[in-house]
Amino acid sequence: MLRTVGVAMLALALTAGCTPVVPRPPVTFAVVAGAYYSAGGHVEVDPAVVEESERLLRRAVEDINGQKGVDVVVVAGDLLARADALSLDRARAILDELKAPYGVVLGEHDGPMPVKKGQPAPPAEPAAGPAPAEPPSLTGGPGPAGASRSTVIWAFQGHGFTGSEGYWVREVKPGVVVVALDTVDPGRLGGHVDAQQRAWLDRTLAAHAGRMVIVVAHHGLIPMHPLDEGAAWAHLMVDNAAEVRAVLEKHPNVVMVVTASHHFAGSLVAGRIVYLASPSVAVWPLAYHLVRVDQQNAEAVWVPLAPEWLSRRAQERLLASPEYRGVFSAGEDGETACVRLFGGNKLQVVPLPAIRP
Repeated sequence: MLRTVGVAMLALALTAGCTPVVPRPPVTFAVVAGAYYSAGGHVEVDPAVVEESERLLRRAVEDINGQKGVDVVVVAGDLLARADALSLDRARAILDELKAPYGVVLGEHDGPMPVKKGQPAPPAEPAAGPAPAEPPSLTGGPGPAGASRSTVIWAFQGHGFTGSEGYWVREVKPGVVVVALDTVDPGRLGGHVDAQQRAWLDRTLAAHAGRMVIVVAHHGLIPMHPLDEGAAWAHLMVDNAAEVRAVLEKHPNVVMVVTASHHFAGSLVAGRIVYLASPSVAVWPLAYHLVRVDQQNAEAVWVPLAPEWLSRRAQERLLASPEYRGVFSAGEDGETACVRLFGGNKLQVVPLPAIRP
């Protein structure tokens, strides 16, 4: 009897010109990004407080472990200040203390870094390609090169990565899927998603039709600030973001896209997708994101990690940064704008549209 009624209701919905709404199971996840961990704390990353990166990463893990109902933790890129062997091993050991499962997304610091002006050229790297069949040795001594991407991918096998590729998919609870993109373009600071990965994304989203999908990437996929559309912050973006968004927009099960290259909290809705930018653990305000999604809303709150003295140091470093403070106008107005941008949006609540397959 119940089966007959259910079929009748479905037929009525279809004849009325609509399709049934797919259930959206509640999910809670943490976003840890821009930790810039360094075992020695001697690597300089503007404007991160790398010298306190171990304190901050450990504090993030402790705080997340104290939160109730966290289903998964996403490490959204730039876990490392430089991908040397000791930092990689220690960062992995700290993250392994998480009670919730975690997945790692690559940022440009999580592998060989591009050479900036004034730096010596890095040692020659092997040609780009898939990771070797066996995990490579942990290399990455002094200098700008660092360990290879393959090393980082193999170090975190089972934490998102399940093979040689830098992108992955995981069902974190029944009906909820996280899709992680690899936006790192080796040799460049800016992001890129090639045709092979876009095709994989299209197939993956289609394979999970009817499930709620949250996409995570390091570089931005939509402008979160006017500076994103000029040269100043172009390196924070995926250079072919419109092509990636075109794939995402084909699939109504995509509810949210989380990125972390900007180091500030922000959100906007484009079409039916919520785009969320997450703050940095090691750049002021020294925080991680705690995100809850249910049938009606997405709620994101950034959780501060530092004592007052360290927060002041981090803010002073941000306000001395040519890349961040330097792109705002001179004087108090520019300083205020910078502080409001990076320290704002502590709590964001965004209404969500219904998912329709």
